[in-house]
Amino acid sequence: MMKFSIFVDFLKLLAVFGIIWLIFYLFPIIPDKEKFEISVEKEEKIGDLMVEEIIEKDPSFIRISNPYIDSVIYIIENRLIDAMGGTDFNYKIYVVDNQMINAYALPGGYIFIYTGLIDLSDSPEEVAAVIAHEMGHIENRHIISRLIKEVGINVLVSADAGVLGSLAQTATSTVFDRRQEKEADEFSLNTLYKAKINPRIMGTFFRKLKNEYQNVDYQVEILSTHPNINSRIKASFEFEVEKNFEADNFELDWEKVKQHLNLIDELDN
Repeated sequence: MMKFSIFVDFLKLLAVFGIIWLIFYLFPIIPDKEKFEISVEKEEKIGDLMVEEIIEKDPSFIRISNPYIDSVIYIIENRLIDAMGGTDFNYKIYVVDNQMINAYALPGGYIFIYTGLIDLSDSPEEVAAVIAHEMGHIENRHIISRLIKEVGINVLVSADAGVLGSLAQTATSTVFDRRQEKEADEFSLNTLYKAKINPRIMGTFFRKLKNEYQNVDYQVEILSTHPNINSRIKASFEFEVEKNFEADNFELDWEKVKQHLNLIDELDN
């Protein structure tokens, strides 16, 4: 009889723990740490120090400063931000003189687009898709959360410029997990759609990369740092748009953009 009583008490205890687990599962009261441990203002300061260190210490980092190219990037950026309905971040999008096909983000709203990616692209809409994806990583706080996970929040907030510069190099080669890439893609596709840019342009661009450069990853860093490319292309082409959707493409002379890049290359050589 005593054994039966102990067994009943054990079942009651299991039931209590089960109810508690169900309550926390259905009604989480603990906020997502990766989004609340560091404020946007602090993240922007960390990003500022990282970029300052890269510019000063990395001779291979050459930022393109060209009024026409800057104005084109500004037009793309503003249209995406308007589609987002605003943002807490002060975005700073730099074009970097590097023939690798790549783009990446750093904490605090920094996005870097390599000239190799712009030169490969056939339209401003393709570059907008890449920028929107990187914005997705920033808005979802993916970069800062991965740095917290790798080095700890105390190291991150108390580090000097030199340490942050080293961390920036780590961040630029970060491979995001499947969930983070999916979130950034979903953000990009929805933002493109709201900006009246055909979301399928992202799938078109990645399919071009895959078909032409899948065996030369050393030239296309964006392929090696963005896994599951087939599923991402599929998601882009399957993104549902309304039947009456009409894309409103940028009225930008993309060949002129490339001419400016070529002129800069000629001057450098």
